[in-house]
This record gives sequence, C-alpha cells and structure tokens, in this order.
Amino acid sequence: MKDVTNSAQTKDKKTKKPSGRVRLLYIMLFIIMAIYYYVTLPAFHYAAIDFWLFILIFLAGVLVIEVLADSSSFISELKSGDVKNINWRSVPKKYLAIILPLPVLWVIAMAGNLIFSPFFFAESYANMIQIEQADFETEFPETDLNQITLIDRDTATRLGNRHLGALTNLVSQFEAADDYTQINIESYPYRVTPLEYAGFFKWLNNFREGIPHYFKVDNVTGTVTVETPEQAIKYSYSDKFGRDVMRKLRFSNPFTLFESPNFEVDDEGNPYYIATTYTRNFFLREPEANGLITLNAMTGETTKYSLDEIPEWVDRVHSADLILHQLEMNGKFQGGFWNSIFSKVGVTEPTAGYNYLPINDDLYLYTGITSVVSDESNIGFVLVNMRTKDTKFYPLNAAEEFSAMQSAEGSVQETGYVATFPLLISIEGRPMYILSLKDSSGLIKEYALVDVQNYQKVYIESSVERLMLSYAEDNPINIEEIETEEALETIQGQIEEIQ
Repeated sequence: MKDVTNSAQTKDKKTKKPSGRVRLLYIMLFIIMAIYYYVTLPAFHYAAIDFWLFILIFLAGVLVIEVLADSSSFISELKSGDVKNINWRSVPKKYLAIILPLPVLWVIAMAGNLIFSPFFFAESYANMIQIEQADFETEFPETDLNQITLIDRDTATRLGNRHLGALTNLVSQFEAADDYTQINIESYPYRVTPLEYAGFFKWLNNFREGIPHYFKVDNVTGTVTVETPEQAIKYSYSDKFGRDVMRKLRFSNPFTLFESPNFEVDDEGNPYYIATTYTRNFFLREPEANGLITLNAMTGETTKYSLDEIPEWVDRVHSADLILHQLEMNGKFQGGFWNSIFSKVGVTEPTAGYNYLPINDDLYLYTGITSVVSDESNIGFVLVNMRTKDTKFYPLNAAEEFSAMQSAEGSVQETGYVATFPLLISIEGRPMYILSLKDSSGLIKEYALVDVQNYQKVYIESSVERLMLSYAEDNPINIEEIETEEALETIQGQIEEIQ
C-alpha cells in the first residue's frame, strides 16, 4: 500500500506558503491605498473622477496580487505537464469579476454622457442660471463715488508683501498667502489673506502657537492692516497633516463634493475657510452648488449649510468659473442645439474678463455679454450675486471692455501704462467704465474714466477724487458727495509772471 502522508503534507506546505504571501501583499496594498487616499483626498462620490481613479488603482492592485498568487501553482503544473488546453473558459471567474465591471461602467458613463448631453436637453442647459432683464438707468445700483474698488488682486498682493517686509518680527517666519479674497465686511470692500508658514522648518518652529495674523487690504484706499483674531489660526493650507484645510474638510465630509475653500472673515473678524459643496446635473456632466461648509480656521470646527441656510456674512458661494460657464451655456443654447451650431441666431457669450462689484453687503460678479458674431461691442451686462446667484441682465449697446482698455492706454501711450480690466459704474444713471493704469512694475500710476457708449471719450487723472472732479466739469453730478484728499483753498493775489 502506497504511503501518501508525506505527499499530502508537502502539498499542504505548498498551498500555505502562497496563502501567506498573498495575505502580506493585500496588507501592503491596503497600506498603499490608505497613503494614496491621505495624500490625494478623493471624495467617495459617484461623480468624482478621483474616486473612480482610486477604485481603478485598487482593482489593478488586486489583479496583480491574484496573478502572482496563481503564477506559482501554474508554473509548477506547467513543469509537471498537468496543464491542459488553455482557453477563456479556463480563466478563473475571479478575474472576470475584477475586470468586467470596468468596461460596463465605462459604457454606462458614456451612454449617460450622450443621453444627458445638450443635444437632447439644450433648454435645460440654458436654464441652469436664471437671468432677469432690468433697465440700467433706473435699476442698476448707483455707485458710491467714495467706495470705488480699484485695488485688484495683483496690487493687493504687492501692497501686502511690501507691508510684511516692514514687519521684521514676522517676515523671518511667515509669508503672506496668495488668497487676497475680495469680500465685504459690514458693507465695506476689503481683500483678506492669511499669513502662512515660510517653509517646513518654520512650520516646525511655530505650529504649536499657530499663525497669529491675517492681512486686510482696504479695496478703496489700498491701506494694509495686520489683523489679530481672538485665537491664532491653526488650520490653513500651509499647515501639515490633520491641520491642512483640505484634509480636515475631507475627513469631516468624506462623501461630499466640494471645491478648494476660500479664505474669508466674518463681520467680527473671525477667520474661516469657505468650501462650496456640489451635486451634479445631467447625470455626471454639470456641477451645481447645493450648500456650503465653513471651517473655523482657529478651532477647526466645521459646519455644513444648505443653500437656504447660509450665513449672511458669507460673500462667495458660487464660483466665478461656474457662473461664467453657466452664462455661456445660457447664451449658447437659448435657441436650441442646432441653432448653436449653424445659424447662431441670438447666440451670445460673456466677454473674456470679469470683475467684482461690492453692492451694499453683497459681492457681485460683473461681465459684459456680447454676440458671437459681434465686432468688439457688448449688447449688455450682467450682475450675478456671488452668494445667491441672482442674475440681472442690463441690455445696453456699449463698447467691449477691452476696447475701453485700449482707448485708455492710447490716451497715455507715451507712458506705456497698462490698463486693468474695468469696473462698470453708474454715475447719475449713466454707464461708465473706471479702471487703473499701471506702469511696468505693476504700480498704479493713474486712473481712467471711459464712457461706455462712446469709448473715445476718456478722462485721465492721478487719483479717483480728481478723476470725478474732472468728469464733473463736463457733466452734471453732485460733487459735494465726493470726498477729496485734502481741502481746497482759494488764494487771491496778483499774477507776477506767466510762462
């Protein structure tokens, strides 16, 4: 009788060794995926591309492990001659279970992308943003001539960096972040940005105490102030590990889609990071804001709000990129899909630039609307409330913003100054562009006022106050409301010489 004990034990040993290796490989895979998640922070949401990439990498790792697990037994069978004819029916079902869902999901995604495309839903795409028509002369908010915001982000950055350089106790450890978010604080326009650690070792020296200050730049005068909140800022983009803003928000909301948070402060000066949350329209195609998450930068406390619960001090809920995209879809598909391709009757688009207008205690995105077949002219303007997405269109035949910029630059062409993207303001119901002119180093040297409907009419002065006074000489406006930099004094006397 044949003794099979040794052969059975040998077989058990052969099967146990691969099992141990497979277990170790799976442990390593889970560790790698955990590190990958910690670094990339994908949302566990069906509409997140990063989530599907995460799944794809994980399935690829599982496939490699299973192939390695089966390779040793396959090679031994191959050597012993026990392998019979190989065909697709002999492939273990576990491989089909790993691979087959991927093309199925891809087909579903492509089919959904086609079915819910503008080809079938052109009207719904056009109505992603609701636009109300209004009259400029009677309904456009009258501009406070003493609160015209001409400090753009580039200028604010230069002012903040220059101010930080004068603070010797801060400049060695901190830098000014690049945020410079435009907001309203008690109906007055500012740009705010936090300080950040000037490198890893500076973070190592200071993270226990946190970031002590943030900068607040007056958007009218350019005055920079160093603000000290009640507690130090412990959560920021320059912090590491669990105090990184994105990581803190992702761990608190693993199943939520949100964009990169903006730095804001409330009316009491408390710093926050504001992250807009999103859902998807048309299956996987179009993002749409559905709420907000606030992160207290001092304590790390997060609060989630729906759109009808958002605090009034929050100025920016809907991103400028999303608003401009929806304005483009609105102008493109108002007449249907085929009209947007061929005849293009009534097809419009927003101009290539935009700016922000503070009105009362809200922040509005402003941009011109032009026909796709126009010749450097606007057919009107839109104002979009960045918090509520309420949108008004003001029909007005006018010069495009870039034409006004070129006209202002042409008025001082000997200086080589470069114009910034203009603001649209209303002076006694008359639409005007106001903009700044910068030299080659990015410093504001002069200001320009350009007539929207006759852009060849340009006023140039060295300050906004002088600009308005110059305009008042030719136009009936109330100059008593304009605050001048210094009181004007009348001097009487005899002229001795004229040259």
